[in-house]
Amino acid sequence: MKRLIPLLLLGALAACTAEQPAPPKFDAVDACTLLASGDAGNLKGTAKADRACDFTFDSLTARVTLLTSTYEDASKPLQADGGYGAVIGDRPMTRRCADASGEVTCDAVVEVRAGQLIGLKVVQRSHDPNALGQVTQGLAAKALERLPK
Repeated sequence: MKRLIPLLLLGALAACTAEQPAPPKFDAVDACTLLASGDAGNLKGTAKADRACDFTFDSLTARVTLLTSTYEDASKPLQADGGYGAVIGDRPMTRRCADASGEVTCDAVVEVRAGQLIGLKVVQRSHDPNALGQVTQGLAAKALERLPK
């Protein structure tokens, strides 16, 4: 009986560890899983593209794109045109928002890991680039949170 108990415990431990699948690699992540209803209002629909997903919320649209590039290269154009740097958790982010005829567009990039980025383009009828910039930063945080580790 004493020999049977350690074997049963070893078998139970092996079963527990065998059931946990590895998280998907960055290249295999579905961008449409990174935002959800409630992140920026009611989610009305999504449209999947290659390595990207378009989200339609009540009052805005957002495109999330999974990119393979260096953060420096992706953020330079945003910074050169008046972009704003931020940090989400410990990850760097750059965003740039512009108002054109009552429609604000924010472009952003946040580094997941070296060479792996999440790009966002958020559009809303508004005259307040700062408010939409905060929303964009919040959406980036949600996408990072939902990205497999």
